[in-house]
Amino acid sequence: MVDAAAAELFLDANPQFAKQFYDLNYRPKVVSELLDGGRRAVLDVSAFHELSAVEESEVLFDLMRDIQDNLQMEKSVFNLMRHLSFMLRADRMSLFMYRQRNGVAELATRLFSVSKDSQFEDCLVPPDSEIVYPLDMGIVGHVASSKKMVNIPDVAESAYYSDFVDELTEFKTKSVLAVPIMNGKDMVAVMMAVNKLDGPSFSAKDEEVRSTGRRRTLSGSSKNLQTRVL
Repeated sequence: MVDAAAAELFLDANPQFAKQFYDLNYRPKVVSELLDGGRRAVLDVSAFHELSAVEESEVLFDLMRDIQDNLQMEKSVFNLMRHLSFMLRADRMSLFMYRQRNGVAELATRLFSVSKDSQFEDCLVPPDSEIVYPLDMGIVGHVASSKKMVNIPDVAESAYYSDFVDELTEFKTKSVLAVPIMNGKDMVAVMMAVNKLDGPSFSAKDEEVRSTGRRRTLSGSSKNLQTRVL
């Protein structure tokens, strides 16, 4: 019989082997239970903590199941943003939808000020309360125009930063991580995380989390998101 303490020491010293062992032996069980058992992921968001592989798998499969089950797309995207705000340690997140109005391209708030503890109804922006950005204004306009992710450690040093939303909401933006959501080559929306809570700015690891979460939950669904949200 293998000594438990010795096995633990071996796994601690060989993290790559531990990951491979988990993927081979336990991840299929997690996936099976999530898809077949109808169990919903329960994530403790009372305090920030590093997510285990099981927790991360449960969250992502929970979100994918929402989309695959053809539930209300806005609420699915809200759940994605709420979980991402927790994983990124972001103070808040917002979704700006791309649209053409009278032949002029613009971005309008649809989900605004989403945090890990937010309620859907409080973050869904009604049409008469939209904040609208032209594409030549602000960080979101730059992301929509360039179709590239931006990570800005200090907005005061960014040529693209516009403070008019901060003035409207009496909020102070310090750092930003923003990513375009695409349907093929077509712009659908810009998702933005604001103000890193446990550091001065968002990291390269945060960029990876953001991209991975977006790909896994929105890939193949961007057209559906655009149709339902606009």
